[in-house]
Amino acid sequence: MENLNPSVVRLSGVLLISGAVTFWSIIVAAIVYQMRTGSLPFKDWASVPARDFYESIAVHPGWWRWVNRCFALGIVMTAFGLTALKLALTDAGDRVFAELGWTSFLIGALLWLVLFTFNGSMAIWAAEVTPSQGSVLVTFEAWPKWMERIVLIYMILAYTSLAFYGIALLNTGLLASWAGWMALSVGLAGAASIILWGSGFAIPLLIHIVPFLIGILLLLK
Repeated sequence: MENLNPSVVRLSGVLLISGAVTFWSIIVAAIVYQMRTGSLPFKDWASVPARDFYESIAVHPGWWRWVNRCFALGIVMTAFGLTALKLALTDAGDRVFAELGWTSFLIGALLWLVLFTFNGSMAIWAAEVTPSQGSVLVTFEAWPKWMERIVLIYMILAYTSLAFYGIALLNTGLLASWAGWMALSVGLAGAASIILWGSGFAIPLLIHIVPFLIGILLLLK
């Protein structure tokens, strides 16, 4: 442990907490909006027809942009935080599992950033043309399903990443052992639930609970 760089440990903690708070902030804002108006600012692509989904974006394009910006920024900050955590775990003696965890989350994050790029461009364009044409272009009928699959893949990879980081924490003793077991058990349970039962268990905001708690522990170390 004498090789640990305190600055890297603190940086990881700050980034992991900031990433989670950023990701959650727009969800809280949407919940507040729903409490005031009785409905969310836009509809869930997985639970409504494509036309309703795009029309809801057309009504609140600003909300749609901010949701995707906050999600993207939250995931990027979490990725940077996990990068710093990987460096700290490597210094603490782990040579394999932190690298696997970082790689898994990075692949998932890149996939969802591709999704955010689509959401901020093509989805908005489709939302603008749908009302005037009276129907959704055939090509864009399938896009919501594609988006759902990307989210599922991201979540499986992100949960798998947590499991690998949990093993690395247990191997190194960087944090209390319960933190490693928490990351390992949540990661395995989360990935397995999505693989076995699909989108019913795909709630992206839950993924950031473990990094948030690890971030707090790193700052308290």
